[in-house]
Amino acid sequence: MQYGHFDDAAREYVITRPDTPRAWSNYLGSRRYGAIITNNAGGYSFTRSPAAGRFLRHRYNAIPMDMPGRQFYLRDRDSADFWSAAWQPVGKPLDQYKTSTRFGPGYAVIESEYSGITSQSTYFVPLDQDFEYWHLKLTNTGTKPRKLSAISYCEFTTEWNLVQDTLNLQYTQYISDALWRDGVIVASSCKRLPEDPANFANNDQSRWWWMTQVGGDVSGFDCEREKFLGVYRNYDRPEAVERGQLGNHEQTSDNGCGAIQSDLELAPGESADVIVLLGIGKGAVAKKTRTKFANVAAVARELAKVKAHWHGLLDTMQVQTPDADFDHMTNVWGAYNALMTFEWSRSCSLVYTGDQRDGF
Repeated sequence: MQYGHFDDAAREYVITRPDTPRAWSNYLGSRRYGAIITNNAGGYSFTRSPAAGRFLRHRYNAIPMDMPGRQFYLRDRDSADFWSAAWQPVGKPLDQYKTSTRFGPGYAVIESEYSGITSQSTYFVPLDQDFEYWHLKLTNTGTKPRKLSAISYCEFTTEWNLVQDTLNLQYTQYISDALWRDGVIVASSCKRLPEDPANFANNDQSRWWWMTQVGGDVSGFDCEREKFLGVYRNYDRPEAVERGQLGNHEQTSDNGCGAIQSDLELAPGESADVIVLLGIGKGAVAKKTRTKFANVAAVARELAKVKAHWHGLLDTMQVQTPDADFDHMTNVWGAYNALMTFEWSRSCSLVYTGDQRDGF
């Protein structure tokens, strides 16, 4: 079965079928701010350590293995039909939904087409920064105007230590919150305790992270997972997406999430952009970052820097042999994997939990 191919000129692997035998993943970021992303936009994010600094949740041995992740839900406001910018989690029939994923060193691009709308979702971590980009570009390829909602979604941990977040529920679900402040979701854990920057692995300190979104008319948010998904729902059919309007719920206990809704109208042939920034720090950091980086020109500039950085490192050793597969792995993917796992050990994974290694 053919699921994709190498694009040597672009230094990318192109996944042409989304129903891969397992979730295929790529690394984003650096030792300062890291992430793992799959061909269906699953995965999680962390700072400094996948084991002690994880602020986006991952459930091990789940079905599917890579959910939740970094999702864009798209909804037609006239027909009420909805889908996701990656094939999963909604999972529209593949005879109606076309998609491909391009993995490059430090970035991922998911391109999809459904119901006369094309979407391009680009994910990466800018160099020397403590935040990540999700850039969604939507185009109306049909002959009629379209009214759409683009709803971003990710699930927050309640504690940055993965063991505490996974097992110590009776405690961690009551020390975390996620609040809406001036267009920013500001999330925290143990916020009444002082920070302890000299001892990052100390769980008993305050942690802060944030999420913001620009593009279209930002019309709603949700910060509580149950309010977004519904009590008896999953990621394929969130109650808030089906309803068509987020409920503006903040989280003061239980499980937090980041969901922000942008409403757009696209004439035939027209395109529009939605940009999500997700990062580390308090609300003031988020606002400063949004002012400087939340525009299409900044996205293009920072992505070019990421590509130049990794291509420059990979250029230091290039081989050419009669075996194309050997060349793929030696020139790009083997080297890239070795560099990233050297930085994070093996604890940045969908399989290895990291609880026996801090991953620093």
